[in-house]
Amino acid sequence: GNTFSGLGGSGSEHGDDVGEQDSLTVGLSIDEIEQLTAPAHESHLARLERLSRREKVVEVFKSVTFGTVMGQYSFLLFLALVLLIIGTIGWMQTTGTQDYDTSLDQSIWLSYCMFIDIGTQTAVSADESWQIKLTVAILSFFGFCFNLTFLSVVVDNVRTLLDRLYTRYSQLFARKHVVILGWTSKTLFLVNELISMFDDNGGKGDIIIMGNSISRYEMLRTVELTFRRRNPPKPRGVRIRVWEGDSAEEDDLTRLSINTARFVVCLSEAEDPRMADAQVLETLLSLQSLDLEDQVTGTIIAEVRTGDGRRVLNELNQHTERDVLAVQSAQAVDKVIGFTSLEPTVGEALIELISFEGNNFFFENLDPSWVGMKFGEIRMRYPLCVLCGVHSSPKDASGKTVGAQVFIAPPADRVLQLHDRLLLIGIDRQSAIVINDSNNGRTGRVHVARHAKTAFSKLLLALHVFKLRRRNKRTASANAAVRASGKGVPGDGALERSLAARHNQSQTVVVIGWRSAREMADLVRVLSKMLLPGSEIHFLSAVDEGVRSAALREEMGFLAALTDLAGGVSSVSIVHHTGSPLASGAIELLPLRIAAVAIVIADPGSLTLVEDKDLYVKGAARLRDARVFHITTLLRKAAPLMRIVPMYEDILTYRLLRRKDVFIESGTGVNAVLHRNSLETGLIAMQADDPTIVFVLSQLLTLDDASGQKIFSVPMDSAWADLEMGKLEGAAAQLAFRDVANRVQAFNGHVLIGYYDSRMGKVVLNPPGKKTRKREWLPTDELVLLRASVARARV
Repeated sequence: GNTFSGLGGSGSEHGDDVGEQDSLTVGLSIDEIEQLTAPAHESHLARLERLSRREKVVEVFKSVTFGTVMGQYSFLLFLALVLLIIGTIGWMQTTGTQDYDTSLDQSIWLSYCMFIDIGTQTAVSADESWQIKLTVAILSFFGFCFNLTFLSVVVDNVRTLLDRLYTRYSQLFARKHVVILGWTSKTLFLVNELISMFDDNGGKGDIIIMGNSISRYEMLRTVELTFRRRNPPKPRGVRIRVWEGDSAEEDDLTRLSINTARFVVCLSEAEDPRMADAQVLETLLSLQSLDLEDQVTGTIIAEVRTGDGRRVLNELNQHTERDVLAVQSAQAVDKVIGFTSLEPTVGEALIELISFEGNNFFFENLDPSWVGMKFGEIRMRYPLCVLCGVHSSPKDASGKTVGAQVFIAPPADRVLQLHDRLLLIGIDRQSAIVINDSNNGRTGRVHVARHAKTAFSKLLLALHVFKLRRRNKRTASANAAVRASGKGVPGDGALERSLAARHNQSQTVVVIGWRSAREMADLVRVLSKMLLPGSEIHFLSAVDEGVRSAALREEMGFLAALTDLAGGVSSVSIVHHTGSPLASGAIELLPLRIAAVAIVIADPGSLTLVEDKDLYVKGAARLRDARVFHITTLLRKAAPLMRIVPMYEDILTYRLLRRKDVFIESGTGVNAVLHRNSLETGLIAMQADDPTIVFVLSQLLTLDDASGQKIFSVPMDSAWADLEMGKLEGAAAQLAFRDVANRVQAFNGHVLIGYYDSRMGKVVLNPPGKKTRKREWLPTDELVLLRASVARARV
């Protein structure tokens, strides 16, 4: 016989006991394997084969009678017939009444009436004998029980039939709506951004969410609890609808009226970046495999987490008729984290611009009467917005766009063309319908734009101005309250130290917490490009140091092979510390005294992958936010003056921190709160609204531009000296925002979009009353600028 000792067989060398030698299973013979693989219970067919003919008939009769719907109905009818016969015989044994005697035909009719309608017993007089009363009561009781049973079976079968028909034919009917495929911790943030987008654009529509990890009832309940107290409230014309289904199933996709959707957003429920990209790709392939009449006619937007995922989608676009817009929002948010940590003014400006809830970028069509004018001549034409650039989209003879580009802060002498669009920063698109006739913005008549001269547009303008005035009034009241409370006054010295730290960094960054190796590698890549050579990044996590180092080295090596990363990371040292971030003793071991900033990320801690997956829908993001808040509190006590950048995820935490500033500011330190999911979904919503905006944001977030950062901040005292405006004190410091913007543009062509108010401790973009409201500029203020250069981003 053959021996299989190398595969784990237990046979002898000489080949005896062949049964065991021929087995590829460790320590088991063929007989033992057959015994293990034998079914634990006898099958129905095997049982019928060994039964006698009579037993087989009985078995089949039971199966047909009680195992089929028709059999059950037949059994119930047979039972009704038996009860009817018993009732007839029972009545014939009585003496009868004046209305019903004991003959066969009247006994049958009385038995049927008592059986089918219990109200018939009320026709029996109270003077009748106890025998007749007892017979009537018994017949009515059994008839009542049978009718309840029979009707319950009918109702159950009808309910099953209706459920089957609903499952087969149910569909959500909508047009020009938004479809979100995937219920994740980002879904509600994305819905919030889409609501703000509809509000800004003055539009209405449906937002349909489809998820398969949570029931439809739970989705409806979560949406209701989240948005019922939204401020500002959800517009009347916007409806949020949910659907339970699988985004990889074609049948579920067609039920969402996906062929008439304005755009479709694909999200992934997986935590691992590579697995998330695989799930998104699965959804996209399902969308591409739909029938021709069910194909998506709107824009398809997919969230990708890795560079590989983006390359796969680019390859997929080569073989499909409708391109998929890939948004790598996670890497963009990593850059925002870097700016917020090391250049706080720029970071806070970017956070506001990447959302529809505050000032944001948008494009406006060029007024035909402005064609041929220079860019510098219309810079002051929008009193409610800040003009930042031009989207050039020249067309050939066939009408096809050729060589489109986005120019941020173009030269003042650039001539405007027919198909140009203007890049603006404003509260919403409605702000752009207000224009000024004069070139300097000081004189001239303010009126509604020529393309919006309708009665409705004028009413819209009046409502918009009223809304702006009410918002400015609330802002002024809040600022007055802050000044009265004494917070943010430069005299306490905290702002001077904080501002000095921004420009004279100790080049030591502390990162507390750990996520996937790919996410941490992206964060290290961004920080390494922003930090000076010789800087250090200290990590503290409960994850084993060896596991973190090996995983990070593998990811960094992989990224270095794809990008020019090796030189950037080698100049920055990475130091790992092992310990629980929830313990103050571990936090105190970090170099907090020399650290410029601490970034707090949710650490999974002791949760296993299975537990984390189970808690995903039930509040895993909220649990991680609780850990971040716990770590931030400990960190603030250990380092009162250090800047802390905690990153939260859950939408309820987002609402809490927006209402309660006490959770953000503590003592003299400042916590620059970041909501990662809010930033990522803001990028997705902006690409959905206008894909060209992504090219604008990509220029602002670039770290490799030889000409320098596209968005940057300058201390007011330095800017004042460069502009040669004398001393920054007294009446000279009392200037309107528009006056400072004009001087900056005349000096070097930069575009002033806002400033850091050191009194309030916050960044103000597109301030109200730009040309008339004067403010006192302090040396500790900062100007937020867009660098004057021609953009090279191809659209």
